[in-house]
Amino acid sequence: MKTTLIFSLLIAVSSFALAQEGLTKTMEKRAREMHRVIGLDSKEEWKKYILENYSQSLIDKPMRAVRDNGEGSAQNSSPEKSSDALEAKTNMFQMLHQDFGNSSLLSIKTEAEKAVMKLQNEQGMLGTFTLTFDKQAPYLIAGIGVEAGM
Repeated sequence: MKTTLIFSLLIAVSSFALAQEGLTKTMEKRAREMHRVIGLDSKEEWKKYILENYSQSLIDKPMRAVRDNGEGSAQNSSPEKSSDALEAKTNMFQMLHQDFGNSSLLSIKTEAEKAVMKLQNEQGMLGTFTLTFDKQAPYLIAGIGVEAGM
């Protein structure tokens, strides 16, 4: 009886460890692929990445972006209609491409369901991308935050 219980616990712990390893590898893979796709100048490739790697709820979620114009004030975009959500996210990739299309990947750190990717472009601009993932396979991106500065 004790042997069966111990064996069952070992299997449960091993399964959890394998699932966590799968999550970590998937998060790193999706983050690296995001960096690669940001470097492409292709709206179709950006859309393809979004459709293959974002959760449907993230695709459907209206975006709010605040972009500092460098003069101490910020431009705040208004949320888009649901039907325009994919196009808005594709347009966000256009901005990311402009800022980080020529960037180097400095690091990717993972913890729980988050990956933090740091990039630096040729002009020295740093970007911190915080990607939040679904807790269950296929571990799609459920949230994104981007901070950029010198």
